[in-house]
Amino acid sequence: VIARLKANPDYAASFSSLYPEGIGEKSIKDAIATFERSLYTPNARFDKYLQGNASAITEQEKEGYRLFKDLGCVVCHQGVNVGGNMFQTFGKFGDYFSDRGHITKADFGRMNVTGQERDRYKFKVPTLRNVQWTAPYFHDGSAKTLEEAVRVMAKYQLGLEMSDDEVSAITAFLKTLNGEYEGKPLGKE
Repeated sequence: VIARLKANPDYAASFSSLYPEGIGEKSIKDAIATFERSLYTPNARFDKYLQGNASAITEQEKEGYRLFKDLGCVVCHQGVNVGGNMFQTFGKFGDYFSDRGHITKADFGRMNVTGQERDRYKFKVPTLRNVQWTAPYFHDGSAKTLEEAVRVMAKYQLGLEMSDDEVSAITAFLKTLNGEYEGKPLGKE
């Protein structure tokens, strides 16, 4: 990793401007930790709703939240960041990779790190904070829209085919998770 980062002139310049030692194990760890701290973006409309402001989200968004809980999305996407704290197999209720085709080494997921067969197709469950602004979705970028990602997750993680209304409601709810960074709203609504 160090060699790859040093080979990139933009990274080398950025690291040199921020860290006297430039690119090294310590500076890389600090940069990653700093980035991860920036992922917590409070003050989303959903946060305001949870704090008691019933009008912070619409009826459709409330229905999306209800579906998100009732259908089981919260089993993996939970906590303050609505995910980001566990690894799960992608394809609990179907073989996503065979259906998609063109399996690559990147598709092996966590197995590439641990070398353990039991970790094949396991990935870190992503946070859903600011998910509206992070397309394309999944490790392979195969879902170009949030609606498409919701349908894929329903099929392969929950074993469900969702109606258009259900997809719209859950997608609307997910958009309430857009927060603020350093006091400024993220993205463009």
